[in-house]
Amino acid sequence: MDYSKTVNLAKTNFLMQADLPNQEPGFQKLCEEHDVYSKIAERDAPKGTFVFHDGPPYSNGDIHMGHALNKSLKDF
Repeated sequence: MDYSKTVNLAKTNFLMQADLPNQEPGFQKLCEEHDVYSKIAERDAPKGTFVFHDGPPYSNGDIHMGHALNKSLKDF
């Protein structure tokens, strides 16, 4: 039996596979043409005090920079 007509698939122009090794040069060229990297570098740093709230418990003693790094890695 052919079930292809019973599957509700979205119709899209997007590729079904990312093909990143071949796509990346095009993305880099686009970023260079639009001067993306220098625009990011020119942005002002946030003003004011940065407060990082993260509560206990800490299984390995008092809070230290390793905790901050671990919690903020996703932001880099």
